[in-house]
Amino acid sequence: MHKPLSIFMIIFSINISWAQQDIPKSLGSNVNSSYQETKPVISPDGNTLFFARQNYPENYAGSKDPQDIYVSQKRNGSWSGAQNIGEPLNDKYPNGVSSVTPDGNTLLVINGYNEYGDVLDGASISHRKGGRWQYPQMVYIQEFYNLNEYIDYYLANNERTLLLAIETEESYGDQDLYVSFRIDERNWSKPVNLGRQINTSSPEFSPFLAADNKTLFFSSYGHNGYGDADIFYSKRLDDSWQNWSKPENLGTDVNSKEFEAYYTIDAAGENAYYVTTKGSIAGSKDIYEMTLPYKFRPDPVLLLKGGVVDASNGNKLEAEIEFVNTNNYEKNEDVISNAENGFSHILEKGALYQYLPQKKGYVGILQYQDLTKLNEYLEQDQKLGMLPIEVGSEIPVHHITFVNNADIFRSDAYFELDRFASLLQSNPQMQIQIIGHTSQLPLEAENDRLSYNRAKAVADYFEKKNVHPDRLRIKGSGEKVAFYSNTDVALKNGIALEDRITIKIISMDWEKPKPKDTDGDGIIDIEDDCPTLAGVAENNGCPEITEETKEVLKEALEGIEFELGSDVIREQSLPILDKVVTVMQENPDYKLKISGHTDNQGDDDANLLLSHKRAQATKKYLMDQGIAILRLDAVGYGEMQPIESNDTAAGRAKNRRVEFEIVFD
Repeated sequence: MHKPLSIFMIIFSINISWAQQDIPKSLGSNVNSSYQETKPVISPDGNTLFFARQNYPENYAGSKDPQDIYVSQKRNGSWSGAQNIGEPLNDKYPNGVSSVTPDGNTLLVINGYNEYGDVLDGASISHRKGGRWQYPQMVYIQEFYNLNEYIDYYLANNERTLLLAIETEESYGDQDLYVSFRIDERNWSKPVNLGRQINTSSPEFSPFLAADNKTLFFSSYGHNGYGDADIFYSKRLDDSWQNWSKPENLGTDVNSKEFEAYYTIDAAGENAYYVTTKGSIAGSKDIYEMTLPYKFRPDPVLLLKGGVVDASNGNKLEAEIEFVNTNNYEKNEDVISNAENGFSHILEKGALYQYLPQKKGYVGILQYQDLTKLNEYLEQDQKLGMLPIEVGSEIPVHHITFVNNADIFRSDAYFELDRFASLLQSNPQMQIQIIGHTSQLPLEAENDRLSYNRAKAVADYFEKKNVHPDRLRIKGSGEKVAFYSNTDVALKNGIALEDRITIKIISMDWEKPKPKDTDGDGIIDIEDDCPTLAGVAENNGCPEITEETKEVLKEALEGIEFELGSDVIREQSLPILDKVVTVMQENPDYKLKISGHTDNQGDDDANLLLSHKRAQATKKYLMDQGIAILRLDAVGYGEMQPIESNDTAAGRAKNRRVEFEIVFD
């Protein structure tokens, strides 16, 4: 009873194994011909195939043209008839595509195109705009040279890494694989040999780096193979680009005693395409496809596709998207999303990414993708939102984050806080309303209060960044306004859609209030000691004190005398006090501070009391002459404020005094 079941299970297991391996098959007559087809490059989404065809009658210069670029599209699972890609990529020279970026709008092509229509050794970049490929611009690689008649390139999906198959004085023999890194838009670093684990004394060529930026496929005559060139697999083990796993032959499913090379796979790591002479039409080189065995599949990635729109009206926008790996805050290559075709970008596993659309006159909405635990290839379409910098725009901000149930910022809040502080600094006439939203607490009143306090915390932060407080309005909306968006929003894990800050632009013509000058004397109140009395700068904004008045006060200081040990003013001092009365009558804005002082002879308390009585006696005399009490202040300081030493009779005499000071408050 068990024997037939065992046989069935064995057969079933074998069938599964066959299904996973898939047998390579020719792409058929829509792609292959009796002429040589070579250098296939598959777009990351797997739907566009670029390849080269040699000495074909329909090439740019006919059958004498050594090589032109052709393109075929996958439609309903089948490849369309190949079309010559045309000028300016094809000319009378050998032409070929080395790689295509994830968005399909940039090609790395062989040859260094120049403005005169000639070509040089090297590679060039062409961008597609308005459905047409632009004239290629040569890339410049530091200290580049090639001693070999053949050359291959591959531009990684991140557009920051360039692989080359060249021969230099540092090669181990014939063509070796090298790596170069982007310096800027058109300049690349000196190529560095990938080392002996990859390179041998025989040719290594046709490098292809999978979307994970680690998995390398290449062809070699030097590693153990089955005859002619075979295709091998290796994995990059660190960021030095010198440490690689031992290259492994892809086996007899791919390789044979004949020529196999130019292995290329889609971003999903499922479908592979390569060139072989085995089973080809008329013994030429043909392009085959197969399902990539699990053993050789790269790490999974996310292929993110979509476009950028104006969230206020849904109109498509052309914008630059900045991608950042938050593990190390290493900036990826900026991606252009055009209004016609949008964008496409590959994100590798193992990191948390933030990305932000940027365009002059707009504010982008920050997005996140957590790929730290990615375990399978994903494709995602996303419509990224931006809002115009204009009155009425309401910008949802989810990543100004707070400690749960509190108005304290989390450490990851400051990127957005600083971004919007910079927006306010760059637009000094912008006035905003900061609206807090939350539903974290059980009671509506609690959420209202918490949302207000969070909005206030944001405003306080902006003030610390030198944003004028009059530009900031604060509102707590609690749980009253549900979140809605007509664009996609990708948040950090653990952030709720309802918990957010809304930045609403309420004015674009705010003007800084002019400094207040209540008394109109040209000295602003904050710098004016007498803000309600017109004055002069020389007296800190208070009315000017004339030289005559100063002389009177000086005479009073030196000439007011009292009976010995008494608060009785001597008769000879009264004319001097009368001059003080005249000053006060002629200057109704003046107030007078009268302070009494003694020397240090005698009891301290007695001295303090005596100085106070003498000041009060002086005040009473002035009041008796008609000076209002509210304009007079009298205080005694005893021996506490000497102006001379008390060690001499002359010094003690000067310390026994009554001082007069004009004040205005």
